[in-house]
Amino acid sequence: MPDLPKKHTLTRQRSITPLLRDFAPLLMLASALFYTNRWLALTDEEASTLSAAAKNVTAILGTARTAEGNIHPALYELLLHLWLRITGGLFDGLRAPAIVCFALGLWLLSRVARQLGGEEAGSALVWLGTLWPFGFHAGRLAEPSTFVFLLIAALTWQYFRYIRSRRRSDWIIFCVLALALLYTNDFGWAPLILLGVDYWWRIAKAGPSKSDSTESAGAGREGKIGGILVTAAVLATGFAPRWGIFVRELHAQLVWPGSARFVFLNAAYNFYILFVSQSVAPWFWRFSIPAAIGIVVLLAIVVAGIGGEVRRFLMFSVLLFVLMAAAGILQAKWLLLLGPWFLLPIAIALGTIENWHWRVPMAVALAMVATIGWYGALNRRYYAEARFFEPWSTVADDAAQALRGGAGVIGNDEAFFFYLTYALKPGQANSSWRFTGALPMQLQYPSVWDPLQWAEAGRPKPATVLWIRGSSAPDELKAMNDAGEWLSGQCGDRITRYLARDLAYTWKQRFVPHFSGPAWRIEIRQYFCGQSASESAPVPGSAAPNGSH
Repeated sequence: MPDLPKKHTLTRQRSITPLLRDFAPLLMLASALFYTNRWLALTDEEASTLSAAAKNVTAILGTARTAEGNIHPALYELLLHLWLRITGGLFDGLRAPAIVCFALGLWLLSRVARQLGGEEAGSALVWLGTLWPFGFHAGRLAEPSTFVFLLIAALTWQYFRYIRSRRRSDWIIFCVLALALLYTNDFGWAPLILLGVDYWWRIAKAGPSKSDSTESAGAGREGKIGGILVTAAVLATGFAPRWGIFVRELHAQLVWPGSARFVFLNAAYNFYILFVSQSVAPWFWRFSIPAAIGIVVLLAIVVAGIGGEVRRFLMFSVLLFVLMAAAGILQAKWLLLLGPWFLLPIAIALGTIENWHWRVPMAVALAMVATIGWYGALNRRYYAEARFFEPWSTVADDAAQALRGGAGVIGNDEAFFFYLTYALKPGQANSSWRFTGALPMQLQYPSVWDPLQWAEAGRPKPATVLWIRGSSAPDELKAMNDAGEWLSGQCGDRITRYLARDLAYTWKQRFVPHFSGPAWRIEIRQYFCGQSASESAPVPGSAAPNGSH
């Protein structure tokens, strides 16, 4: 009897030690993501999400009930709204919720891997997620995708808990997580349906035990099928407020892109960056060909080395990828939705395959893919997308200085206006400024317009006008070009600068149907409508990197 407390203490220590061992790499990952946040600029999608979350709760819920809210269903924005209220919109903390979601999602996946493949598989998943080049980029972005990653990881973990326990409480938690996923991303129906398929497959394969009669086994199987139907009914009922919008947008969005070649190439590109990330573009052949070979070898060994339920989840992730590609919604920002079910089988294969003839090539292939991705991230010369390095911070600081000197600013890029909001800090009389929305729609500042606002204001013409073109919807881009043409006819001299060359421009021209985008992601024109060029302020972005003219 005296030895029992010691046994309990040892058991507790043995259960805590793996948790701490897995927690350390994830803490390192979160710290690295926080430390390197300044490396990667805020994207337009992040600026849009943060601006929407800064609205009041009534406005967020009102948008969610319209077709406009289909892009960003309300749940993530409500959580981000709470975070903005707590921190006041502290700039360095804007990406903190995303980083926490990503790290916590990896930890939950490691619990699943440990349950299915043992302790080595759990540790392998932690390190796999920590050293994942794509996760280094996407796991920090203040977008719904990181929250979706966490929810799918939590759903997977809870799904296996319910299979093991069959407790009603675990089923209720599963339903709550499923509804949270649906109210974050409408595409969440796809992984939920696949989980239902997996559960039905388990029912079909499960034979009666020797102690069960035929009648009791049949009743048990019918009860499990009934559980699937009840779960589907609960989710369908809980999703009732969004069914109308969901069906309407489904018809509008799921349109075949029209070019089979584009669908294939877009799928190949996104599958490549899922492993390597955008840090090394596929057209740098000396890197992309070895990386592609490594991906093929890795997946071939994983498929051959695992079986049963683990292989099914790998097949599910591939099926989700193909479905997104065929529907025309496959984009880099939603690849995190596929991440959990790609990482899980690979980690279990790393932890369970004992044959060294397979284990060594798999490790070499994985190391080659990761090394190429991390080399590109640290080198920063081979990126496929310039959006992470658009110098909007510098441009916004210079534009703010020009505005204080009496100039006017016309722009169309959400990231630019977001940075400009922080540079000007408008709209509050007290000394403690808080982020409550972005220029120029939610907040106003004298002589700051988007092109439509500028036209509605009567086309004002200050002595100096900065025309700053970035990325936007086609109608806003047209209005921006119309504003530029009018100013070119009304004002005298101008200075033009181009920043952030689109490195994929040539490839987009060849393979993207009806592509008509510019070769430079940022164009800045400084119009002199009432004074000479020698009296003007410097053009914004004059100190910006990334190939300016």
